[in-house]
Amino acid sequence: MIKTPITLQELRRRIYQKAKSEPTHRFWGLFSHITKLTTLHEAYQQARKNNGAPGIDGKSFADIELE
Repeated sequence: MIKTPITLQELRRRIYQKAKSEPTHRFWGLFSHITKLTTLHEAYQQARKNNGAPGIDGKSFADIELE
């Protein structure tokens, strides 16, 4: 398993705290955090482990893994 430098839970917590403490703050760098391969990989693994529902495109994990 790939070890992310920061857990997804910690990333969400930090974003939440920043948004609550500074309501007018603009998260200009957020895209770079959520599109990191390690972040996406960890999110995929968590969703797979939790039997996540198919996305808006209707693709299940089985469909994705067949590609």
